[in-house]
Amino acid sequence: MFPAQVPQTDPGELLKCRDSSPFGGERWQNGDEGAKADAALAQEIDNALWQQPILRALDYNNIEIRVKNGSASLYGHVVTATNGHQVENTARAVKGVLGIKNHLIADDRLATEIANALASLEHTYDCKFFTGVSHGVVILSGTVDDTGTKLLAERIAAGNPNVRGVINSVRVRGGGLDLPDLPLFEPHTGAEFFFLDGRSGRVRQVIINPDNRRVVAMVLQVRFGDEQQELKSSGNGEARTPDRSLVLPMSVVRYLTTASGFLNIRSTQSNQYPGFNSADFQTPEKGWTPPYPYCPADVLFPAKQADALTQNPEQIESPIEVALAHQVLKDQLLENDSLGG
Repeated sequence: MFPAQVPQTDPGELLKCRDSSPFGGERWQNGDEGAKADAALAQEIDNALWQQPILRALDYNNIEIRVKNGSASLYGHVVTATNGHQVENTARAVKGVLGIKNHLIADDRLATEIANALASLEHTYDCKFFTGVSHGVVILSGTVDDTGTKLLAERIAAGNPNVRGVINSVRVRGGGLDLPDLPLFEPHTGAEFFFLDGRSGRVRQVIINPDNRRVVAMVLQVRFGDEQQELKSSGNGEARTPDRSLVLPMSVVRYLTTASGFLNIRSTQSNQYPGFNSADFQTPEKGWTPPYPYCPADVLFPAKQADALTQNPEQIESPIEVALAHQVLKDQLLENDSLGG
């Protein structure tokens, strides 16, 4: 079984996945006047938030606005509950807004929830954890006696459905230097990623380690247009360009923005990485809340993760090894010297 989630701050986060898109989606494309009005209103709210210096400096890039029939829903993460109220008040003051639903998650409250959840573990194992939160990303630190306690703390933190991901910097006494975490990347589905040679693909889904809610790999749909030898004929005799779905680890991501990303490999190296096989993954259980900004359909779990959770914590393989079972990923992880976060 995967770590159970304990609802905390706001159980309505999944509403984001049912609300209309920020810019009206298909309704807007089909000329729906109401959708156009909603899209314009969302843009006005966005502009109003940008005009607030504190929000612009701290939270603006972590707030998502969705408008439907004049009612605005706010999603994402802010550093304090006070900032969350400021976002709500700013949006409410925009002319034309008929109502506000505030689903923003505040770091200060989330930090308190995580600290409370870890209290029993501290008492049981006579240790102390220090918890920091930055826009939903939990940073754990402290010192424990064994790896099992370190991993258990990580799972407890990940059990909060409002956590975006856990960076586990807890040290094990006598364990030597820990391998630094890979950077925490959250590629958006639909984002375009570019190989070093200019070829690109789009993110279809992300693969998340449920123990820490971090993205460990992504399914990239790539069109190899110049591979003429692989052209296949469709039923009507017309040639079509072959598409390939690759499973790429986060270690090959060089740079990431909201809409696009850049890889540190060439497309000619793609044969070093496995193609997507649905048997290697499983979908989250119904009711599982994905980390922001994802919806349940965006997320896959490593199929072998469930078996790994029943093992001795000190024997569990790294998430990438479990997810992909591909030796090149292990080699890259060992060679990576970038700090997490």
